[in-house]
Amino acid sequence: MKSHWLSWALLILGYATYGQLLHNTEASSLIWWIALAFIVIKASVLTLLWRPVRDFVLKGFKTDVGYSIMVLALASFAVLAVTQFRTFSYMVVLIAAALLVKVDCLVDGMGDRLSFFTLISLSLIGLGISWLPFLIFHGAEIAASMASL
Repeated sequence: MKSHWLSWALLILGYATYGQLLHNTEASSLIWWIALAFIVIKASVLTLLWRPVRDFVLKGFKTDVGYSIMVLALASFAVLAVTQFRTFSYMVVLIAAALLVKVDCLVDGMGDRLSFFTLISLSLIGLGISWLPFLIFHGAEIAASMASL
């Protein structure tokens, strides 16, 4: 197995910066749960569900109705990109970094399950790293509030 530290580091750093964005905007716990769901869904689509998703998208472009739906979906994503540029750019970076890790897993001949767990693990490590500054600067407050319980 070759060392793919660059793609792994990009994925970890991408999620660490995304976690810092969530901390800086004081995101609710629902947003954190959505971020975790995004990690699992993205890893699933890129590994375990790659063939069904690819076939679905390719079949969508073969019919007029499917083509129209795909065009409407792309237009919606374009509106989302313009109105929520910062969030959209983070999502594009996270997906691109995950694709780099997926390519490295394919080059190494890893199976879909191992690639899935690699993507999940690296993404969670990145989100975990984003909690370090928060815990360092607010750890005493958290400990004091836990002690009073």
